[in-house]
Amino acid sequence: MDIKRESEKAHRVYTLISLPRLFDSQIVVLFDKKDFEGFFDRDTEEQRWIPLLSDRNIKKEWGLEIPEGLAVKGYKQIINDENYAYEGGLWFIGELD
Repeated sequence: MDIKRESEKAHRVYTLISLPRLFDSQIVVLFDKKDFEGFFDRDTEEQRWIPLLSDRNIKKEWGLEIPEGLAVKGYKQIINDENYAYEGGLWFIGELD
């Protein structure tokens, strides 16, 4: 975050940890505020992200050290497509504000 150029200040960078399928985890970079706004609003029949209760925290559960200034959000993900159904957890760590 400290090495971003002035032209990159609006970029948002965070880690997405996918559970139980850790292999699906990724680093996400959103390049402007427009991409970031509404990113966490997933509430359709096909895909739903339900915020986890505030007493759940991957930082505590896994004993992670997360640098100051980075936020943590957790969601239960439900995917229900006509040929595919899946439930799992998503944890986001990074510039989430």
